[in-house]
Amino acid sequence: MKTNGIICNAMLKRRGQVGAALIVSLVFLLVISIIAVAGMRTTRLQERMAGNTRDRNLAFQAAESGIREAETFIEGLASLGSFDGSNGLHGLTDAEPSHYDATVWSVAANHVTADESYGSYASPRYFIKHWTTVTGEEGAMNISGYGDNKGTGDVTIFKITGRGTGGGLDSAEVMLRSRYGRAF
Repeated sequence: MKTNGIICNAMLKRRGQVGAALIVSLVFLLVISIIAVAGMRTTRLQERMAGNTRDRNLAFQAAESGIREAETFIEGLASLGSFDGSNGLHGLTDAEPSHYDATVWSVAANHVTADESYGSYASPRYFIKHWTTVTGEEGAMNISGYGDNKGTGDVTIFKITGRGTGGGLDSAEVMLRSRYGRAF
């Protein structure tokens, strides 16, 4: 009968431990679930940040492309007669429009739209302001230590303001300003 008593004691001890394994496994499952949810949130946030960075880079490149197109336009000019305050070309005496004003970018008469969109939601836009003319010796370019002045003609300076957008309707917007000089 002693053997029956030992077996009964072992069975009683085992019955008391059966529920503990279930509780420990449920706690581990809860901890793993919390880690997984936190990982998914972090991944989603990083994905958003990467998308916004791409969108801003696209807007920057579009604005820069618009400025390059404006410089090409200036290089093709024969005279300053088209700078009359309309179509995004502002003369020396015209007031420069505020690039913060939404109507400058929404009304076609206030800006020039670039020929290509460069992958952005809207084509880059820009306006050019005939800013000043540097005359005679003031326009000379002297590289010190390398010789004499390398040009003494009049240089007409233009102020170019470009605007580019990202890939979507409510995407990033970048505005760049540049000065560009050309001898006529």
